[in-house]
Amino acid sequence: MFDLAKASLKALLGFAIRSEMDSNQVYSDLADKYSNPLLKQKFQWLAFEENKHQETLVKLFEALLPKEKLEIPEQTSEELFKKITITPSSTLVDLLYQAMESEKKAEDFYTQLANRVESQYRKILEYLSQVEHSHYVMLNGEYVLAQEFEDYGEKDVDKVVT
Repeated sequence: MFDLAKASLKALLGFAIRSEMDSNQVYSDLADKYSNPLLKQKFQWLAFEENKHQETLVKLFEALLPKEKLEIPEQTSEELFKKITITPSSTLVDLLYQAMESEKKAEDFYTQLANRVESQYRKILEYLSQVEHSHYVMLNGEYVLAQEFEDYGEKDVDKVVT
């Protein structure tokens, strides 16, 4: 089991940056996959947000570890971050559920990591945690809609409800 309290800050930030990069790609892929314009726009916004998180974490790494070289792993730890897996048989409901779980895991990670840094940097990680929570809430709303309307991902909202 991965011990967040004992892992190096360098490794943890590398995993976090990799996770944000992966999330950006997944949300971009989901935006391309579905034609409902509102859903597409939300996935595009999430991809944008994850990219901004990546940039924030790189700056945080540089501030916290100015003498260290940033090393971003090929993949992140599943114990720290939940990966979203898109397969040909994945349904929108399944993908939204995975995304919600991923955002929840990221929220928890940033909350725990905030306790490992000095107060001036803690606010950044607490902010990221809160933003991940807001992503979870938004995705939960889409999850409920996707469960209610079978073709939600494929049609504009006015065609789904009429």
